Amino acid sequence: MKNHTLLILLLGVYLIYACDRETNAIFPTEITQHSQVSDSIFEILLNDAKLICLDYYTNEEMEEIEEIEFEEYHYAQILAALQFVYIDSLSSAALSIKKYDVHALCHEQLHKSYITIDTTNQNIQSWKQYGFSDNLNLDLLIDEYDLQLDSLEKDLYEVYSPVGINQEVLSLKLKQFPFIYEAQSANCIGDGSHIELAYLSPEFIHLIYSYGWGDCLSGCINRHYWEFGIYGSGEIELLSESGKQLPHKKESSQK
Repeated sequence: MKNHTLLILLLGVYLIYACDRETNAIFPTEITQHSQVSDSIFEILLNDAKLICLDYYTNEEMEEIEEIEFEEYHYAQILAALQFVYIDSLSSAALSIKKYDVHALCHEQLHKSYITIDTTNQNIQSWKQYGFSDNLNLDLLIDEYDLQLDSLEKDLYEVYSPVGINQEVLSLKLKQFPFIYEAQSANCIGDGSHIELAYLSPEFIHLIYSYGWGDCLSGCINRHYWEFGIYGSGEIELLSESGKQLPHKKESSQK
């Protein structure tokens, strides 16, 4: 009788667990920081999410992102998924991703643009010396995104934003000023590790992580892949692992 009762209890626990796993939890659509993720790592994952989002919307020819600042609903889900993978301590694949420091390629694309300017213009002179230009519309951009100007050579300057933004759209805005002749976002130079979004839904995200090594300035010779399915509940699943065998960490240079 006791064994029969125990069997019923165990079956009940199993059914409850199974039902919980089948419940489709939805990813947040607003930015949230997981308690196990430090501020410094959160900022890195935040930039990862923005770059992944930008690549996904561009490559899939979906809704065009036309604003300088990303809308949270564009990347909040991706950021949550990245944090779930980062904090996972059971999956050997997730641990390898942390060990090899795999992130989205070219964070500088969110922070830098290059402009060619009229160096004699008073607005530019003011921006260089005092951090504001005395041009109302330009100063609104400078103030909102804390745009910092740095001379590179002759009339070529770098515009830097501490917060990751859509530099492509910023460049289009900057080119509207008559004293800014050309403007373009930073190009991605070289190759390296990357994270790609393969599928996105409110409850499930498919991410492809890859680690590249061997002459990555010209294009990585070797690459290793991990594909994850991440659920809104926080559960992660390794869908596949492929590519070249990972090198020892001390030998694994992406340069």
